[in-house]
Formats: sequence, C-alpha cells, structure tokens
Amino acid sequence: MLKPPEGHVTFLFTDIEGSTKLSQQFPDMLPAALEIHHSIMTRAIESYNGFIFQIVGDAFHCAFENPTDAFKAAVEIQFNLENEKWDEVVIRIRSGMHSGRAEWNGKNYMGYITLARTARVMSAAYGGQILVSNDAYEIHKENFDKEKDTSFRDLGERRLKDVIQPIRLFQIVAKGLRLDFPPLITLDARPNNLPTQLTNFIGREKEMKHARELLKDNRLLTIAGTGGAGKTRFSLQIGADSIDEFDDGVWLIELAALSDPFLLPQAILDSLVIKEEPGKTPEQTLTDYLKDKEILTILDNCEHLIDACAVMTENLLLKCPKLKIIATSREALNCAGEQTYRIPPLTQPEPNSTDTPEQLSQYESVRLFIERALAVNPKFRVTNENAPALAEVCSRLDGIPLAIELAAARISVLPVEKIYERLNDRFKLLTKGKRTSLPRQQTLRALIDWSYDLLSEKEKILWSRLSVFSGGWTLEAAEKVCSDAVTHMNEILDLLSKLTEKSVIVYDDTKNRYRILESIKQYGIEKLIDGNDIFLRHLNYFLELSEKAKPELYGENSRLWMDKIDADHKNFISAIEWSVRNENLEKGMNTAAALGRFWNLTGQYSTGIRLIEIILESAGTLGKSSKVNVLNWIGSFKSSQGDYEQAKKYYEEILSIRKETGDKSGIAGSMHNLGNVALSQGDYEQAKKYYEESLAIYKEIGDKRGIASPILSLGNIALNQGEYEKAKEYYEESLVIKKEIGNKDGISRAINNLGNVEYYKGDYEQAKKYYKESLHICREIGSKNGIAALVSNLGSVASNQGDYELAKKYYEESLEIRKEIGSKNGIAESIKNLGNVAYDQGNYKQAKKLFEESLAIYKEIGYKIGMADSVNYLGNAAYKLGDFEKAIKLLSSAEKELESMEAVLDKKEQEIKDDTIAKLHEQFNVEEFVKYWEEGERMTLEEACKLALSNNQF
Repeated sequence: MLKPPEGHVTFLFTDIEGSTKLSQQFPDMLPAALEIHHSIMTRAIESYNGFIFQIVGDAFHCAFENPTDAFKAAVEIQFNLENEKWDEVVIRIRSGMHSGRAEWNGKNYMGYITLARTARVMSAAYGGQILVSNDAYEIHKENFDKEKDTSFRDLGERRLKDVIQPIRLFQIVAKGLRLDFPPLITLDARPNNLPTQLTNFIGREKEMKHARELLKDNRLLTIAGTGGAGKTRFSLQIGADSIDEFDDGVWLIELAALSDPFLLPQAILDSLVIKEEPGKTPEQTLTDYLKDKEILTILDNCEHLIDACAVMTENLLLKCPKLKIIATSREALNCAGEQTYRIPPLTQPEPNSTDTPEQLSQYESVRLFIERALAVNPKFRVTNENAPALAEVCSRLDGIPLAIELAAARISVLPVEKIYERLNDRFKLLTKGKRTSLPRQQTLRALIDWSYDLLSEKEKILWSRLSVFSGGWTLEAAEKVCSDAVTHMNEILDLLSKLTEKSVIVYDDTKNRYRILESIKQYGIEKLIDGNDIFLRHLNYFLELSEKAKPELYGENSRLWMDKIDADHKNFISAIEWSVRNENLEKGMNTAAALGRFWNLTGQYSTGIRLIEIILESAGTLGKSSKVNVLNWIGSFKSSQGDYEQAKKYYEEILSIRKETGDKSGIAGSMHNLGNVALSQGDYEQAKKYYEESLAIYKEIGDKRGIASPILSLGNIALNQGEYEKAKEYYEESLVIKKEIGNKDGISRAINNLGNVEYYKGDYEQAKKYYKESLHICREIGSKNGIAALVSNLGSVASNQGDYELAKKYYEESLEIRKEIGSKNGIAESIKNLGNVAYDQGNYKQAKKLFEESLAIYKEIGYKIGMADSVNYLGNAAYKLGDFEKAIKLLSSAEKELESMEAVLDKKEQEIKDDTIAKLHEQFNVEEFVKYWEEGERMTLEEACKLALSNNQF
C-alpha cells in the first residue's frame, strides 16, 4: 500500500458538477456512470503515485508527493472523462490543486489550512476545468513537461470564498480538454464590500451549513452569541458562501463605531456607496434603492443600537421584497420574521483530557489555537508533553474564538504550560490583541466590559451573583442564592431571561439548567460587591440540598437524587472548599458527610478523600464526635482504593470516639468496617469476630438496616471458605431485609452474591441470571463500582462457558470503569481475569504478563487473597512455559496461603490446578516433587510473590 506523503504535499480534490441534479434525473442509470467515474479516477491517481485518502460521496481527496504527478493525473482524468462514451448520464468533474504542509496521523491528514484551501480552489472551478493555486504552480512550473501540449493560463488574483486575502489562480490548458469557461465562481463574480481577512476561517462546517439553510427560508437571520464568539466572521463566511444567490451582491454594514441611532440609515447608505437624493430622507433613499435589488446585507454589531436596528430592519424587509438581512448581536432584534441562530462555541476537549496531539486536532478550538500560534511562532508544535496544557487552555476558554486567539498570541513569549498556569488571572494574560481590531477586541476585559456596560443595574448585580455557581445552576438555586431586598425572588426569572437573551448566560432546555462561561464568571466575581454573603448563601443552599439527598440515596428514589447531585457536583465541591477557607468548616464537613454515599456509589474516591483531608487539616477546633461521619467515609474510600492500613487507622479512631460517646449503632458500624479490612487482608477469623460482634449490637438496638450488612459479610466469609449453602442462607436473609427497607444498593449486592454462590458451584446459567438482575439495579442507581463488579462477573461466566471474546469484552469494560474510579483492588481483578482469558486461549506468555501485573497491584495494597490467587495462576502459567520447578513451588505456596485463610478456589480454578499438579508429577520422581513442594510450603507469601515476579528460579 502506498505510504501517505507528508511534509510539503500537493493535494488534488475533485467532485462531480451537478451531482444532485443528475441523481434526480437519472436515479437508475447514475450508479453505473459513477462506477465508470470511480474507475477512471482510481486508475489515473494510482498510476501517478497518488494516495486516495478520502472519498466522500462522489468527491475524491488525493495526495501526491511529487506535484508533477498530481498535474499529470488531473489532466489524464479530465481527458478520459471527456472521451468516455457515456449513455445519457454525462459526468464532468471540477478539479482543484494546492500545495502546503500536512502530516498524516494514521487516519487522516493534519493540515487543516492546506486542505481547506484546496477545497476552496476546487469550488471555484466548473466541470471539465482544472484550477491550480499559485503555491502549487510555483513548485511545479520548472518540471512541467511542455512537449505534451500542456500549458497554464494565468487567471490573475482571485478572492476565494473563504474571505481571506486573494490568491493567484491558474487553469491547466491541455490538448483534448475544454478551453473556455464562464467567470470563476469566486467573490469577484458579484459586487460586494466583504473585507479580505489575513487568517483562515476555522471549523464550524455543520453550523455554517445549518445557518445557510436558515437563510434560504428566512429573510432576517440574527446571529446571536456572547462577545468574542466569532459572530462577525461567521456572518462574513455565510455571506461569502451565499454570494452566488444574490445578483446584487453581499454588503457589510459595520455599526460598532456608530453611537447615534439617528445616523443608522446614513451608515447603511455609506456602506452601500449610495448617495443621498435631494428631497428625500436617508430612509427613503435607502428604500428606493433596495426595493428591487436581490441583495444580502450584514448588519454587524447591533446590540448597542438594538431598538433602532429592529425598527429599520423590519421597515426595509416590508418594502424591499428581494432583500435579505443577516444581523449580528448579543441579543435578538425581536422583530417580525426574525430567525435567531445562537452561535455555539468552537468544539473543545473535555477538562483533564488525555488526548494525544493527533486526537486533539479534531477539536476546532485546538486547530484555531495552533494556526494562530504558528503565526507568531513558526516553531510551535503540539507534543505529548504540552498537549494536556493545550487541552486545558481551550477547554477553560470555553471555545470562544477571540479568547483563544488572544491566548495563542502569547505563544511568542510563553509556552502553552505557562499560559495554562496564568489563566486564573486571564484578564491580565489575554491583552495582546491586534492593534487594528476594534478597541473592545484587543483585550478580553475590554470585550466583556462592552457587554457589561449595556446592562441595567439589576442585570449587572445578578450577573455578579450568578458567578458564585460552578458548573451551572437551576432556577430554584438562583432564586434562593441571589435574591435579597434589592433583587426580589420574583424578579429572578425575568432577569435570567434577559441575561440569556443578551448572551451573558446560557440556558440548556434539555436539562432545565443555566450556565455561565468561565471568562464571564471570572469577570462577574470581580464585580461581586457582597461576596461573602452570597457565597455563604451558596454554601447554605447546597448544605440543605445535600441533607435532603442523604436519606434518599438509600431508597427507591436513589437514581433521581444521584442525578441531582451529579448535576450540581461542582457546586457542592466549591461550597465545601469555600467553607474551609472562610471559617464555616462545620457546614462544609456536614455537606461532605452527606455526599459520602454519592462518592462511594460513583467511585469518586479521590474527590471524597481530597475534600475530607482538607477539612480534617483545618478541624482542630471541632469536637471529635462531629468528625466521625467524614472519618468513616474517608476510611471507606481508602479501603476501596486498597489502602487497608490507612483505612484501619481511621476505623479504629472512629471506634474509639464512638465508645467514648456510647454510640452503639456507630460502634456496630465501626466493627463491621474493621471486619471488611480484616477480610481484605485475608484474616477470616478476625473478620468473622468483628462481623458477629457488629451483628449482635445491631440486633440489640433493633437496627434493621444495620443488621443486613454483617449478615451479608458473614455470607462472604462462608462463600470464600466453600460453605456455599451457608453463604446462600446469609445472602437470602440479608436480601429480605434490604427489600423490606427499600435499599436498592443492598438488594443489588445480595443478588450479586447469590450469583457468586451459583458461579462457585458451577451453575453458570443461574449465576448469569442473578448477575444481570443485579446489574440492572446498579445501572438504575448509577453505582459505578457495582457495575464494574457485575460486568466482570458476567465476563467470568462467559469465560467458563468458552466465549472468550465476550469475556474479554466484559473484562475490558470493567477495567476501564475501575481505572476511572481508582479502585486498585478492582483493577487488579480485571487484569487477572484478562490473564485467565489469555491462558484459556493458550497465550501463556501474555497470561503470565497479566498475572504478574495483577499480583504487583495486590502486593502494593496488601490484599492477601488476591496475592495468593495470582501466585496460583502464575504457577499454572510457569508449568505451561516449561518452568516446572517454579510451578510446583508457586502452587504449593498458594495452596498453603489459601488454606491458612480457609479460602477455596472456584470449580474451574481447582480443576486447572489439579490437572497442572498431575502433569507436574510426571516430570519428576516422587522425591524431587516432594522436595520442591515442601520448599513452596515453607515460603512466606512475600517470598512466593518475589519468586512469582522473578524471571529466575527462587
């Protein structure tokens, strides 16, 4: 296969002229004609070493390392199409060539500007015509073979429809090809005053197409959006792309510098180069001129003259039937016949993105940053090292083109990483705009000042108060947090609507939530006068919401409340952080305690640990009893992450506090948690004592919710020790209680564990039914940890039933979730299971590698039963790889450790082990076998792990 050319590449783009019309006229005959077209294209391109990297419908996109090859291929294609004996369907293509820099990323070309320019060159041509940019012509002309009656016709400088500065175009003239064509399809073909641009228009292809469709069906299209969103450039591009539809052209009327509404008609006359007529008002002169013209006007920056623009626009549209208007404004004109299109931000990476440089290039905001950065620093490159910072810059600037351009301008003096670090003070950083830009577009602050100054006092106040929210807010939240004696609660909805209309905030009707762009938020914080009071109200509101959610997370409506917390998660986090900094620690602590179950179910252990740790660091003045709830949650999160020793310390501290206060329910809970740690560390006897003591206390105080937990845990011990019927009795007893109290998470756990019993017994179909039932509940309540465990369990069922591809799919899905939530124990389990699949498929080297990776994690967190399991698996793998002595020692050591914990292998694992040992007996005499077996028995678990992870014998 031909290698894609890179570096300086010559591109040839083609498409069929009038393809839509052909498909309507010849629906049955066109497919055959297209086959001929594709064959001619492919043959010519490949014969001249061209690389076809994309075919979109009937359009071919090709790349050539040698420009001469591209020219020859283009000529041959046109000649062969012209001389083909077509039936009724005659196919003619237009061709465009351009040369520029581009790199291949494995799937497509990175070089947006080069590709976009090639497409524009092609779009200016007619069927049968080959157009060449000056860039392609210059590097080719000296090598061109003049003996084949081929030459270039200089068509002069032309303005393509990307509105940037003109480029020189050439037409290839060759024997056998059509010579004369109508005037090129460029901006020069229609009267206009569209300004030339020095930079390319980046992205927004879908939005552009949608806006053009709206303009076809409406005579007034208002492009609305926040400051710096690129409304003007977007409108200019729509005008350029639509110019062929208006015989009298496209005209820009710039209103930014106009301050007197009375002068609006005169400003339009001046832009259209119309002289006032004696005895007529400017309005009459304008109307008389436009009444029979097929023309598009762009009224740019209407927001500060909004009323005058609305009246003038409506009047002109009524009297001038062929006139169409595009208006740009931060709010709609609100006049008859208006269609409003709110321009979205450029696409941007997610926060904390781990995308590669190639993946980042798919985002419009990143492409814009790169192009503008290269303009000030040609050596700039996106690397694996600076890609995360670039992703954060584009994300935190919300995809606002002007903000991104201002940030990119700083590449001349700062690396991307430093730009990212300084974004918290973005109004000082983003100050280096073009001197030729409007004053408000030269700095980010000036841009937002313009919007702020156009607001009423109450709108300004609400803007600043809304800035305390993080990640959006609901109407109810705004009413509770932002209202006072000056701004009444019943005014908030109306003010929110006005701020939305003026593009200060954004309303998402699918979520019934409002949000604010980060730059607008930071500006609002600076303007916030009563900051402490508003932030305290924000804390109080989300404390109250968390307290309402706390009991609901255990009941029938748990999913609804999970979604509510998730929608406002950033607000909860910012409220807790503010409480720590501003001497409201107890409220922050109570909020964190109420959110503990949410973090546990969603697997957001690191978030919970970070917030609780900053609370505990400042909690010196708070009493021990008030810290118990957050200590309990951080112990749980540490345990879930595999940090059992730290979890144990927290649980022991809690137990001591609860014994001092005589909190029996709390004592029972601490006993149960300590039992979980002991179980994870393989001390079944100690775990059982803790569980039984916990159960006795819960029964004493009649706490049904509490009783169900140690019963379930006692079942886990019975299961691990092979007492399946006893385990089943425990699980069923716990399930009855969980159903009685409506605890969906508990119901799911009990059903999952009943599935484990059937799995260990070898009834995989019954196990699968239990797992799927439990998984349905976990998905319903949004428990990521539970979903990961159950997907893994379904993988084990599939593996035991011989469906290894399905098993692998389940295990990989489970691993992805566990990595996301940071569950080290779970990660190790999923990796170990993937090792089992590799083992079952006979890929013993890969199995060994995965078992070693799993063992290393289990060893790191001190999860003894996991360590013993992995040592056992590595014993099986060692046998398959021919290291018989090591295999015996590992299997012996693992068996001793599992017996010491009174743990058992499942049915399949035991069968594999028994088969391996039987075959190992065949490799040694009795004395040798016993010698190695006894050496394994004498090893500590630590020594067995060292042997398992070594490449040499112990």
